[in-house]
Amino acid sequence: MKPKPTQPEEKMNHLILVRHGDYSHTGQLNNRGIIQIESLAQKIKKFSNGNRALILTSPADRARQSAEILGRNLSAQLITENILWSDCDHMENFEDALELVRAQSDQTETLILVTHYEYVESFPAYFARQELGVNLPCWVIKRGEAWVIDCHQKTISRLQPQYEG
Repeated sequence: MKPKPTQPEEKMNHLILVRHGDYSHTGQLNNRGIIQIESLAQKIKKFSNGNRALILTSPADRARQSAEILGRNLSAQLITENILWSDCDHMENFEDALELVRAQSDQTETLILVTHYEYVESFPAYFARQELGVNLPCWVIKRGEAWVIDCHQKTISRLQPQYEG
């Protein structure tokens, strides 16, 4: 009888989906958006716990600027990925996004996706079903908030920035 092949140990502890901060009519983060993401970065630090973090971001200005703030605060590498841009002109593609996550999951312990409404609303549940074999509840989150999926505990939690105004 052949021994059962062993699965490689999962290295990714957390998948974090961040919805970019508030922005102005120019598409750039406004002051409130900057404060939101700065505050959110402090909360994300607790999950990354000094471990390797990698940030994948949409190329949209508001997402890229949010990712740059997170990257500075977390000392994390930043990679721009077109697939993470979703709006009326850029349709979300969960299958390709999942492949992107899979490709990076053994490279980092904390993977952070900085993206838009369409992804943060539904991708966490899709990821959980496909990769973790569980149904995780999720709902709409506001700009500057995040979902944290614990890949080992198979749980999801919501991070909200602390800010005035």
